[in-house]
Amino acid sequence: MNRQLRYSVLIVAALSVGCNGTTGSMRKEDLGSALGAVGGALIGAKVAGGNNRWLGAAIGGAAGFYAGKMIGRSLDERDRQALAAQTIEVLDQPAATVSSWQSDRSGAAAQIKTGEISYKSEPRQVKRLAAVEAVPSIRLENREYETTSALRVRSGPGTAYHTITTLQPGDLVTSAGRTDSGWLMLAKKGVTVGYVHGDYVKPYNPVAKAKAKGIDLDSIEVEPLPRQEGFAGIDLDAMETTTSTVTTQLGCRDVQISVTTDKGTNNETTQACQKSDGVWELG
Repeated sequence: MNRQLRYSVLIVAALSVGCNGTTGSMRKEDLGSALGAVGGALIGAKVAGGNNRWLGAAIGGAAGFYAGKMIGRSLDERDRQALAAQTIEVLDQPAATVSSWQSDRSGAAAQIKTGEISYKSEPRQVKRLAAVEAVPSIRLENREYETTSALRVRSGPGTAYHTITTLQPGDLVTSAGRTDSGWLMLAKKGVTVGYVHGDYVKPYNPVAKAKAKGIDLDSIEVEPLPRQEGFAGIDLDAMETTTSTVTTQLGCRDVQISVTTDKGTNNETTQACQKSDGVWELG
């Protein structure tokens, strides 16, 4: 079975599950959302790569939201995915933000406005290296960053803590959370391996990198992006680990979206909240 056919089978299977659940049928908006979420997740995962599944899931979910709403029905699939990627980037900003988006192919445009984040707290068990300090609370996130300089990975959120390892410019690391003082709790396979300050990293954007390399994102066969893993030398099986209870904070924020095409302007107001894995979800 070729890859394109496998994608089609996955979409049909997902829609069959949705249509034959407890309700017995799906409203038009629900059907559009299901189709958009599955298709968007496949494209998002294809672009992001296997090690960046959070981005594929986030873009897929946002694309599904737009596919099921009036504001997204005037956009084609590529524009919905592009707008979804921009939306996830805006939702990740810590402060209230107004961002503009414009399609480079159809002329469609949008404005995304987010409110301040409100947080709810819940306890969670967090696994860490025994040599790494636990923090009492953390604001959850689940995303990759790229280092902008050589820097030390500390055993705790501060320069007084000892060095666990060092990172080189361009290394990719995964942050599971951020402290109030701006330190990122870095993880490998769900295990906290140390902390770096957010001033020395930038969000990793594989979509932008793929475009810069001239990769055709519409192609079924997408060239994998080269990766410089930050913790490739850390063997978790050879290191002692422990578990501690951490108060985690999950955010919610209001979102206003306005989309303008040659068919007119449509507006949508909704709320976005972080799921338990730190990924933002619209609606």
